[in-house]
Amino acid sequence: MNEIIEPLVIMLSSLAGLLVSGYVAIKNIVKLSEITGLGKSRIGFTFVATATSLPELAVAVFAAISGEGIVSVGNVLGSNIANICLIIGLGLILYSLKPGMKKLTAVSFKPEELDMLYLGIFTASVIPILLISFLPASQVVGASLIAIYIYYTYKIISQKELRLEESSEQVGMPGFKGRRTVIIYTVLSLIGIVGVLLSADFLVNSTVKLSLFIGIPSSIISATIIAIGTSFPELSLDIQAMLKDHVSLAFGDVIGSCFTNITLILGATLFFSPVRLYIKVFSDLITFSILANIILWYLMHKGNLGSREGFILLTLYAVFLMSVMGVLVFPE
Repeated sequence: MNEIIEPLVIMLSSLAGLLVSGYVAIKNIVKLSEITGLGKSRIGFTFVATATSLPELAVAVFAAISGEGIVSVGNVLGSNIANICLIIGLGLILYSLKPGMKKLTAVSFKPEELDMLYLGIFTASVIPILLISFLPASQVVGASLIAIYIYYTYKIISQKELRLEESSEQVGMPGFKGRRTVIIYTVLSLIGIVGVLLSADFLVNSTVKLSLFIGIPSSIISATIIAIGTSFPELSLDIQAMLKDHVSLAFGDVIGSCFTNITLILGATLFFSPVRLYIKVFSDLITFSILANIILWYLMHKGNLGSREGFILLTLYAVFLMSVMGVLVFPE
């Protein structure tokens, strides 16, 4: 009996932890975006996306050093598909269900925000194409991807000058107090994000144990629970953010995570791998990843994002899962 009670208690506790930690993280991230003047989408694209990706970065580096870098490549591509299709798709549906909510439009994003989001979508689409078509998956390419991450992250942050003295005066605080407040909000945001990461890890592990106990095949578990588990921190944070009307923060984090995955994490995997990786084995994953990015770009460019668009993205994710599990087989 303890075999089911213990993971059930852990699962329920983890869900509560996700809600509390997500609330703490979002509240302080929004404050941080306001006081620094960076804006929600920009801070989501850079700070939040990088912070939630740090565990995956550590796993990718250790896996690459131990000669298992190919696993990290699959996780990166699968995570990007889940970010676009599952998180944004589910978020749009839940957001549309809120009383009085209308469809989101691309106009609701500022021009500089759209440029940044389109950059993330473009990068997450082009790099996989280059890797399976032209570029060898070598350490030089890995270093180049890391350099792209550093350059564009710096460029995005520096697009709006971070002048704490000016921001502090706007909110009625002296410069020194403003800096101290930024540090406090940053620390509280990181505490919330760490809580989300830990809660998500416990949730995935307990769910896997429960699934095995009731007899679900391990192949299905690995293709669903574990695969989705890598995106659980973003799923928890961004769904809560959208429901609290911080839509630009959610989009910034989701697309920023895709950008971080395909540049920093994939770059680190290639750079630390002792052997050259054969990326073409992931042609199906790359196809779904590119398709998800193109559909998201089209929906954003069209200017209407609501429950219908959410169902389109979720349908693509369902097709992807059926393909991974072998239920749906496409002709060669």
